[in-house]
Amino acid sequence: MTKVKVRLRPIVNRINLPTVLKTTILPGDSMERLFIATQIGEIFYIGNSGLRTFLDIRPRIIKLGASGGLTNYPHLFRKLLR
Repeated sequence: MTKVKVRLRPIVNRINLPTVLKTTILPGDSMERLFIATQIGEIFYIGNSGLRTFLDIRPRIIKLGASGGLTNYPHLFRKLLR
């Protein structure tokens, strides 16, 4: 068995309650991006210039009173990133 050393390093910080990580290529783009959805209704992506907001539906999540936020709506996240 070969011994392998693995190191982890943070790629972003200051994200509140991340729940889903997904990579995808957006229409018209040629670069695969990492998307991060939070439980409270934000979706971020990591682009060339760092972390950027893709979608912010916090007012709708809070207004609906969904205690689980986007974790109760995984189908929404999948549809957004098709």
